[in-house]
Amino acid sequence: MKIKTRIILLFTTISIFYIMSFAIYVSYFTRDSLQTKFYHRLEENATIVGNHIVQNDAYNNQIYYEVRRKYLAQLSEGKDYLLRIVKDSTNIRVKPNLPMPESFYTEAIVNGKAQYLHGKTSYVAVFFVDSLHKEDLLVISEGIDEYGHGEQRTLDRTVVSGALIATALIFLLSFYFANKLLVPIQAINNDLTQIDISHLDTRLQNKFNNENDEIGTLIANFNSMMNRLDISVKSQQSFIGNASHSLRTPLTIIGGEAELALQSLAKQHEAYYSIETISKQANKMELIVNNLLLLSRSGFDRKIENKQLIRIDELLYDVQRNEKAVSPESRIRLDFSNIPEESHRLNVFVNPDLFYIAFSNILSNACKYGEDNTVTVSLQCHLKNVTVKITDDGIGIPQQDQPHIFDSFFRASNVGKIYGNGLGLVLAKNIFDLHGAKLMISSVENQGTSVTIEIPV
Repeated sequence: MKIKTRIILLFTTISIFYIMSFAIYVSYFTRDSLQTKFYHRLEENATIVGNHIVQNDAYNNQIYYEVRRKYLAQLSEGKDYLLRIVKDSTNIRVKPNLPMPESFYTEAIVNGKAQYLHGKTSYVAVFFVDSLHKEDLLVISEGIDEYGHGEQRTLDRTVVSGALIATALIFLLSFYFANKLLVPIQAINNDLTQIDISHLDTRLQNKFNNENDEIGTLIANFNSMMNRLDISVKSQQSFIGNASHSLRTPLTIIGGEAELALQSLAKQHEAYYSIETISKQANKMELIVNNLLLLSRSGFDRKIENKQLIRIDELLYDVQRNEKAVSPESRIRLDFSNIPEESHRLNVFVNPDLFYIAFSNILSNACKYGEDNTVTVSLQCHLKNVTVKITDDGIGIPQQDQPHIFDSFFRASNVGKIYGNGLGLVLAKNIFDLHGAKLMISSVENQGTSVTIEIPV
């Protein structure tokens, strides 16, 4: 999940939680307040009714009717119950068919009043000591607060609609601020895509933030790291350039002198074998140096010069011919049975010298590790790429070694005394990567290896 999405979800979720909490708080306490006020009205009504019954005087009669008229609209859904209570006890002579528990009556008699809510119906009981009669009086007022319930429904609708609007606004605001906060990071990512081994002099620009904030500090630290890396890479490039002259020239001289000495000596001469060994090892060392220099330069530059359209089948013919010249005993079969009649579909835009080296390394490996079996080179053309497949039936690569086949100087554990330097496959992969081609290897130990190269057209 992207950081922007996480910010939006987190901010929106927290805001919704607080909005819902506030809405529930307002709704609950409003409901409680309305209910309490309605209880007070019922209590006042019960008090007036009780005083009217107990005192029965003209003044209270007038107050009774005025209050009844005043609260008529609110208390019209209920009625009053008059219960006689045995003095100094909690015994009710005739108990009405009401939903209250026994404890409600006891509480009203002991404490003077009691409240109870059943569904939407509210009940308030007020106890009166009646000195004019043999029994005391308990007045129960019943009512449904239609006005309060209507107010509560209106409030709940207002709170819910307000919460939905607020949630939508919060989501939009969180989206806006997430974008605004992450714009510098997006700009940094865009600049980073322009930096590679051949553009180490590129530096990030702080376009949005203060130099002293976290983003500014990050950019400054990154640029400082790039300065150190640039110096280090240039030092390595300088070393490689010097090594190119310092190593290749002596090796060429050693190889040339050894060849001349071999031509001057008879094979029976006691020094012939030693000089021949020197000549072979010098040639191997020169090959290693050349591969290392080519690998390093392609890794540093990440550039391909002298690209041109070539026919891939003709390049493979040249690679086969060279391999046969170097190793006459190798058996290579070119399978071009699936190539199209349109020759232009075989064209690829590459550096022919680099591709020649890459395919030569792969084919050489297939012949060396193929145990003198036939190596098959097949070619197929697709809509978006040309596929070359080089297959051998040799020793294969052990499963545990396959994750390391593209490591420099790595050789499989089953190669035995077969000569190699562990650079050919690495160099080939680097060349194909530079051209946007894909190199895939499938191998089973003691059954053979299949190398597939997909070259974009």
